[in-house]
Amino acid sequence: MRAGRPFALASAIALLIKFEGVPLNLLSYAPEELDARFPHNVVPAHTQSVFKGEMTRYLGWRRMIFDVQLLETGSPADQDTISALMRICRLEHGKNTTQNLGALRHALPTGMKISDLTYPVALQVDKQLSEKARPPFRAAISLLDRLQDAPLAAASRHLLPPEILGRLPQPSGHLYHTPLPPKLNTAYLNAAPSLKAALPFVYRLSLVTGIFSSEQDPSLDEFARKSQQMWETDPVDYGFVKPSKVALKIYIRNIGKNSTIFYSAPKPQQSRASVAWSELRDRMRALGKDGVNATYFVSKPAIMDQLAPADITSSWVRETSQSLNGHKRNAFRSGIFVLDELVEDLGFPSEGLPRQVSGTARERRQPRT
Repeated sequence: MRAGRPFALASAIALLIKFEGVPLNLLSYAPEELDARFPHNVVPAHTQSVFKGEMTRYLGWRRMIFDVQLLETGSPADQDTISALMRICRLEHGKNTTQNLGALRHALPTGMKISDLTYPVALQVDKQLSEKARPPFRAAISLLDRLQDAPLAAASRHLLPPEILGRLPQPSGHLYHTPLPPKLNTAYLNAAPSLKAALPFVYRLSLVTGIFSSEQDPSLDEFARKSQQMWETDPVDYGFVKPSKVALKIYIRNIGKNSTIFYSAPKPQQSRASVAWSELRDRMRALGKDGVNATYFVSKPAIMDQLAPADITSSWVRETSQSLNGHKRNAFRSGIFVLDELVEDLGFPSEGLPRQVSGTARERRQPRT
């Protein structure tokens, strides 16, 4: 019934008997013989008495005969691979699906067979296609995957790719440009959402930074351990607008959490200036000095300029104060006064302090009149 209505099929077979001049029970063809006897591109001479030169009528009749042959024997007579798979696909999934398989004729490079397709090969073919040709090719890949389990394709497995290809990533995705190596790909396919979001970009960045090469096949544990080397890496430095440096750290942390190694996020290295300011505040607390919090308003711009407390000069204080306004300027000046008091305090260790006071004068409010 999938090949057509009973009357139409009976009529088609009656014509076959007429063309061959042999009773039905004596008709027998090898697949290649049937395809050669009734080609798809020309109305053969022995059918001209019925079809004349009407190609459309001939192809309609041929379709029914070849469909019946496939349903009866389980193996298509079409010697052209794409035509054979299109016939199987139409009988299994409906006529609207066959056009997508036809796109393979133009998408596959010369000499490549459908059975040569693997995921990496399909991805490489996809990268060579135009934006217009890519959707039909991807639809064809999806149909090939569906045919892997189709009953009518059981005898034609040799025409299909050796395994399911799966969905190809979008061109905007990291997996499109750098597919994961086998071990990481296995981890990715079975991963929790947090790991699935992290692996593609972190692996791509690991290749760009040289931590791994494309020839290596690290386990998830090995990848988690070495990816920590990128903790202070800024993706912008390597041409990536997204994700941000903060997002990259979240990715690296999530990869570590999904591995089996003992994992702790790397502690960011403090600059020399930052360490010096922390040590100064520790000494102030140990000696019970006031104004610890006020020094933060000085250390923030100082660290940005890579200056430790001992590097502070009166000219830097003056220029920084002039660049600030409002409460920021007042808070900065308050912190400077604390430093000046420490410089003048003979009981406080002078090591790590500015060499001299800043020379900043306290502003006195004018009395109201």
